[in-house]
Amino acid sequence: MNIFKDTEETENLIAKAMILLKQGVHKSRVIAMPVPEEICEIAEARLRNEKIMKTSHQGLYFNLNDLRFATNEKAANYRAKRLKCNTIIEIGSGIGLQSIAFAKECKKVIAIEVDKRKHEYAKQNAKILGIKNIEFINNDALKLEKIPKADIIFCETEREAEEKERKIENIKPDIKKLLKKYEKTTKDVCIELPPQIKDIPFDCEIEYLSVNHELNRLNLYFGELKKCKLSAVIAETGERLEGGRNSVSGLPSQSSEGSGKKQLEESKPLKFIHEADKAVEKAGLTGELKADIFKWGEFLTSEKIIKSPFIKDSFEILKKCRNKPEAINALNKANCGKVILRYKIDPDKYWQERKAYEEKLEGEETLYLFAFGKEILACKKII
Repeated sequence: MNIFKDTEETENLIAKAMILLKQGVHKSRVIAMPVPEEICEIAEARLRNEKIMKTSHQGLYFNLNDLRFATNEKAANYRAKRLKCNTIIEIGSGIGLQSIAFAKECKKVIAIEVDKRKHEYAKQNAKILGIKNIEFINNDALKLEKIPKADIIFCETEREAEEKERKIENIKPDIKKLLKKYEKTTKDVCIELPPQIKDIPFDCEIEYLSVNHELNRLNLYFGELKKCKLSAVIAETGERLEGGRNSVSGLPSQSSEGSGKKQLEESKPLKFIHEADKAVEKAGLTGELKADIFKWGEFLTSEKIIKSPFIKDSFEILKKCRNKPEAINALNKANCGKVILRYKIDPDKYWQERKAYEEKLEGEETLYLFAFGKEILACKKII
């Protein structure tokens, strides 16, 4: 079925399906009413997008699987700014969300996608948003006979959704073949990989990207795009920490002078506890933080409050307690009514453990409990 032959009818069917699904009608019954399965899948994805994702992509075309792997809008905008050029080729352009971000920064985008359905969705999404500087090609990027001229190549790779361990050899397209095929076009290439991949056998910049301080993307930069060996970046601001050669022109930076990672000294918990941005943590660059800060288990600790864009959350230790009764007493004195447990505990026992505290509390504040050996640390989150 060509759902774009009559877009008005398609939108009417999507709206009908969304109403039925909101009412709790099972998908199989919606399809039997009849609403084509593809339409129903779009309706499901739009409902999920409205409820959970809350992005600006309402009204665009995608299914639940597309939504699952779609590039986060903040990550897409960051990459578009870093890769700004006259002409960029995007390989594996999917439903076009990253292509649309590139189109706002580059004069021309050439979007190559092997999947026919995604290719058609991407064209329609660009049309909806009034984007006219994207050339869409439905083909295998490794089989393309005539490669267009471009300044930069960007590739969003594919991987099996349920793969137990992310490995470079399972990534599609084959990165070595891709670099070889496009090397005469340009050596300035950016490749996105799953951030869980451990071994990266390439001479490139390895960049971990966070959104809302959570690890979101892993980007490899080749050619002149490579500015250091290792970096961690906050997508919203572009602020970055680097390990290796200085520095990235035009971007705020805190760079190390050496080629290796600096290690923080271990310490017992001091006055404050900090949780690092997950990209910084994944990159192992907490040692690059310009602060009097120490490592405490999976967290950081300091005597003074640390103000840094690379800190996700900070907590002030109100009381160090020797046991649970002492902790409950300290929590009540602090007008606590709810606690968040920040120590390792079996997920099946989390709520039971939390309830054991909260049923003895009478206050209104929410405090946080960390653990240090047998000590329990009652902490207040610093806003």
